[in-house]
Amino acid sequence: MRIKLLFLLVAIFLASCASPAKLRQDGVAKSSAVGNFQGAIDNIERNKKKLYNAGDAFLLEFDLGLLHHYNENYRESIRHLARAAQILEDLYSRSVTNEAASLLTNDNIRPYRSYPFEIQWLYQTQILNFLALGDIDGAAVEARRAQLAVQALREKEDKKFNESGSLQYLRALTFEWQANSVRMSADDARIAYDFAKRSFGNYVPRQLSQIPEHEQEIVVIGYAGLSPVLRENKFWGTYAPDGVLFLNYRDAHGRQQTLLLTALGLGGPGFSGRTMTIQFAIPQMVERVSQTSKFSVNVNSKPQATETFSSTKRGLEKDLENGQTTTLIRTAGRVVTRTIAANKAKDRMQTGNGLVDLLLNIGTDIGTGALEEADLRIGSALPSTLQIVRIPVEPGKHSVSIDVLDHHGRKMGSSAEQFVNVKKGEKVFLFAPMLR
Repeated sequence: MRIKLLFLLVAIFLASCASPAKLRQDGVAKSSAVGNFQGAIDNIERNKKKLYNAGDAFLLEFDLGLLHHYNENYRESIRHLARAAQILEDLYSRSVTNEAASLLTNDNIRPYRSYPFEIQWLYQTQILNFLALGDIDGAAVEARRAQLAVQALREKEDKKFNESGSLQYLRALTFEWQANSVRMSADDARIAYDFAKRSFGNYVPRQLSQIPEHEQEIVVIGYAGLSPVLRENKFWGTYAPDGVLFLNYRDAHGRQQTLLLTALGLGGPGFSGRTMTIQFAIPQMVERVSQTSKFSVNVNSKPQATETFSSTKRGLEKDLENGQTTTLIRTAGRVVTRTIAANKAKDRMQTGNGLVDLLLNIGTDIGTGALEEADLRIGSALPSTLQIVRIPVEPGKHSVSIDVLDHHGRKMGSSAEQFVNVKKGEKVFLFAPMLR
């Protein structure tokens, strides 16, 4: 009995270390939406232990890597994203994890392994970091690493794998620049462009169907809006064998429904005070309202609009759908294990007094119910969409400004005019993060 009570106390303690996913998302989004990326970085650095649990090591490095990228600290971004990639590699090479604890409590105890779309987003950001620094060889090395990661995901996910067209496009652009600069074969670029076309499926960006063949370019990468987040759908039901049934459901938007069915009055003849409760929670994607739609890039006073190359909504939606069966199996196993443990504990605590036993049963149900929490972890610094426009130019100095457009095409703001010097055979990368 002491061992069982101790086991229950340990489970409740583990559950008290709940995932701070919502706190993290809100904190990062608040600063990022106004372009204060350094503020978001400082907040994370000051409050690491509050914002990230021990199993969130990947998310810590991933979030910092993206924020440093937006803040034009490209070398710092490279360092953090390289750590994130190493964490994933270490996790997949290890066979022993926190599976036993998660079966008793919830999936937030497990080390976070990320969604496939996040892994691909990591590598495309890493490629862009090197391109921003003008390090074409470093970008090419990262492009090859990205393909190894994609191949591993293909093997793991099989036919369900949702391959990123934007990652393949950036790989192709990297190999294209490398081939032009050192007169190498352009085969890698052609192959990557073919992969990109297949990955985009029915929707192929115009720039991919009409690939520019110019030596010099100004390439603008825009990050628009806020990514979706995860909230939980929760269901719980309590049944008293003497004739009372509670059914409750709360969706990801906080709306709740309750149904109470009563057959016998509590305390009447034969009232045992026994209850049985089943509770489970699963993650659901919730979109956030974004004002930013795309960007208008003015080079020498000639505007060109960006195109959407990647959507975090589509990536997350597909990955949730692909992982739905696994999530449900894990949830069902957790519910069964926890319900059996709770009912055995109730059997040990029976006093024979219906009302006293009812209180003990309800207390046990509340304690085990506190353990149930869906895994809502996801990168906190992701935008809604990745936007790209490639503008061919002649060698020399060019005037560049960028307008931010809303969903009606209206201008929400503009960057200060800057003058960009483009050398012969060079591609200059500029970035426009507007996460609101």
